[in-house]
Amino acid sequence: MPKSEAEKATEAERIEKAKERLAASKVTRDQRKDDAEFDFWSGVAAAIDSGELKQTEACDAIGYKREYVRRQLIEVRAKAEVRAKDQAPDSTD
Repeated sequence: MPKSEAEKATEAERIEKAKERLAASKVTRDQRKDDAEFDFWSGVAAAIDSGELKQTEACDAIGYKREYVRRQLIEVRAKAEVRAKDQAPDSTD
């Protein structure tokens, strides 16, 4: 037996809500991944910048090649700068 228009509309609404819920979950997951990557590379940068480890020693510890680490450090430092600007209070009072 074919579905009525009301049943079709109810099903379409249910599907749309499920799609929206999954899309929101994906956004949350992606943000958490980005935050975890930022935290990881910030820790690597901190260990190198503090002199605790040389870059080659950090590379050995985490299993990445030196050039890749160098590029990631450049990226995380740029992101840290942007985040710092975004969190700075506006002094136009």
